[in-house]
Amino acid sequence: MTETALADAALAERELSRVPVAHRTPTRMLLIAGPFVIVLLLAVVAPLLAPQSPYEQHLDAISLPPGGGHRLGTDSLGRDVLSRVLYGGRPPALIGIAAVAVALTVGVLLGLMAGYRGGLADAVLSRVADMQLSVPGVVLAIFILTFLGGGLRNVVVVIALESWPLHYRVVRTLTIGTRNRAYVEAARTVGLGQLTILRRHILPAVLPSLAVTATSNFVMAVLTEASLSFLGLGVQPPTPDWGFMISDGRTLIVSAWWISVFPGIGLFLLLLAVQLYGDGLAKSLSLQSLRR
Repeated sequence: MTETALADAALAERELSRVPVAHRTPTRMLLIAGPFVIVLLLAVVAPLLAPQSPYEQHLDAISLPPGGGHRLGTDSLGRDVLSRVLYGGRPPALIGIAAVAVALTVGVLLGLMAGYRGGLADAVLSRVADMQLSVPGVVLAIFILTFLGGGLRNVVVVIALESWPLHYRVVRTLTIGTRNRAYVEAARTVGLGQLTILRRHILPAVLPSLAVTATSNFVMAVLTEASLSFLGLGVQPPTPDWGFMISDGRTLIVSAWWISVFPGIGLFLLLLAVQLYGDGLAKSLSLQSLRR
């Protein structure tokens, strides 16, 4: 082992020793992931927890305040707000996970190819990504959905289309910085193929950054979905959705605040839980890279 390698290993060991032990245990990661898992679990088991059907209307109980038979009150059509809040977390979570999965897959594959091979493909993909990043995501989504219409599938496609450049730029930059490292050159020397080098040596180096971009992308996707539903371009009624519920109660915010406030709290908790999970995951992956 060379003196430089020994120095790098010693530095990594010192950095790792400064990290509290609690940050290096699986229990820490479980605690960080806990809020995210709980919010998603509530959306999954909504049929078991909801006291009533989210579609059932009670014309004799319109805009009732929280309490009694309706713990979070009822909306302007007499529907139970608690039931609709539980069910309303399903579309944002589903759309966020699906859109991030599609955008992450496309961005990582194109970023690895462009960053490792360079040349014309890199130039063309980078210009396309730059042009798309110059257009605000919500504006692009509104423009496309005006023609395609709302719905889960169209919203997923639009959000994935607008967010893949984020992952592409990050992966491309990190790949360019890694492809000429000594261990990558050594892998080429011993005859390893490009796919093997990308999978074994370059992809692990970009994983910590991808954890951050994926969670940021999820937050953006959920906010975009809520904004589109608020404008009537996302999930269509009568399907419960937090964004549409906030929009539905905005005109009654003074007299019936619970119609908008409780869906807003659910949206806030989901975004907060995802952000905490992303920060913890990035820290965990960074510590693993220090140990290598």
